[in-house]
Amino acid sequence: MAFLEILKELVEGAPAGMAAVIMGTDGLAVRQYAREGARYDVETVGIEYGRVMDEISHASALLDLGTVEEVMVLARGANLLLRTLTPDYYLAFVLDGPANVAKARYLLRRASARARKELLA
Repeated sequence: MAFLEILKELVEGAPAGMAAVIMGTDGLAVRQYAREGARYDVETVGIEYGRVMDEISHASALLDLGTVEEVMVLARGANLLLRTLTPDYYLAFVLDGPANVAKARYLLRRASARARKELLA
């Protein structure tokens, strides 16, 4: 399955899903998908919050807590879920406003497993 199909299914599967991107830790987007009318530049969101993910991962390593699997940011205007795919890639998922975060996290876990398989193939 292609990355675009995985991302589209993720975004369209969540009622508040707006956009998703597979990002490299080098800041380059592998593939992205945004629902029509999305008000977020998902690549910029992925880059900026990827830096946060790097800092959290670094802190987790220093504290010997293990690998960071998922980070959730709940903001007034949107929610963001970040999930590690491999040491070099992660998936960022933007939800607009009020969202069923539990369903979004479930869909993200499924999409991440499929994207990870594609990356490692």
